[in-house]
Amino acid sequence: MSKPNILIKDGRAHSADDLESVPDLDGFLASNMGDEVRLQNDVDLKVLAIHLPKLSTILIEFPVFADGRGFSLARELRKKYGFRGTLIADGPLIPDQYAFAIQCGFDGVKVDGETYGRQAEIHWFNALNDFGLAYQRGYTFRNGPSVSVFDARATSEAAKISDDPYFGLSAEQALKRAIEDYEGNIVLASSMGIDSAVLLHMVAQIDKNLPIVFLDTGKHFRETLQYRDQLIDQLDLTNFINVTPDSKALEVEDSDGTLFESDPDACCDLRKVRPLAGTIEKYAARITGRKRYQTPDRASMPILERVEGEQAKLNPLAYWTAKDVTGYLRKFNLPVHPLLALGFLSIGCQPCTTRVADGEDERAGRWRNTGKIECGIHFVDGKWVQAPNKSSFEVF
Repeated sequence: MSKPNILIKDGRAHSADDLESVPDLDGFLASNMGDEVRLQNDVDLKVLAIHLPKLSTILIEFPVFADGRGFSLARELRKKYGFRGTLIADGPLIPDQYAFAIQCGFDGVKVDGETYGRQAEIHWFNALNDFGLAYQRGYTFRNGPSVSVFDARATSEAAKISDDPYFGLSAEQALKRAIEDYEGNIVLASSMGIDSAVLLHMVAQIDKNLPIVFLDTGKHFRETLQYRDQLIDQLDLTNFINVTPDSKALEVEDSDGTLFESDPDACCDLRKVRPLAGTIEKYAARITGRKRYQTPDRASMPILERVEGEQAKLNPLAYWTAKDVTGYLRKFNLPVHPLLALGFLSIGCQPCTTRVADGEDERAGRWRNTGKIECGIHFVDGKWVQAPNKSSFEVF
């Protein structure tokens, strides 16, 4: 049994029984009587012009919430034709559109019972006051770039109680806002890995002069360095910083370049942890490509992580899935790392990276056949430190 339709007026739910028998335009014109009519959103209002003085109620159909032609009809009826009767938007609109409908001249919104059942009366009432917040946040993300309208609404509601000031923002919006909030005192550390092109492309659309730090360990695949140069050139990034290990430290601690064989942790400390710390700590915030789905300890990771006295972390892709990343790369025709096609799903230094077999975890090829699972680049107590026992992967 279908649920009854509901009329939302003044932010409250009312019975829509009185509107169920309103005739369509053909029926209204054929009878040449009555003071109510239902219009499709592609109607030519000139046909109705001479009848407007006797009409008390007009319903304008909205086939789907994304079809906004009915809003234009309402404005035209009010402004051009001077209609002073009751205007009702009839269709599966959502609370975020309610305030806009009123601004366009509607007196209320008539929705089917199923659509109303997925909301609550308080959402319609609050929409009158929350239009700016809810509408701007409501269509940006829940689990990445693609959302249903109802997930979007839930995101908008959750944003009001979230501790994350960037909750509800899309990746692009989060980046733009962070660059503004930190007044340029923010950096992106990129590994030029499998999905690095996504954040680099987003940054290029907002601020091509944002600092981009790449850690050139001296042990990278040749393909990684080529990919780095290709992305920087193609995206026209103008503030690229290539960081290398200290030459004197290399001569003392790894003169023959084989430290990775005897002590991979010491090698990562020498070639990654120390060089990166000396470059990146001066910024108030840094941008990461971390995502919630990657590891259990990231499952509740916010978009903006702030701890007093420490460098803030911006995780614009926190709610993205692997499918979202792939979709973005395809949408903007961005180049992928050349080693991806050869079975490398997570790419670090050449001596410590192997192909990943079918069914293996994407990081199974890193430090294979050793007890090591990460490079040790972590942010602890405001400092970049070696933390071999932690399992939250950072940049590399």
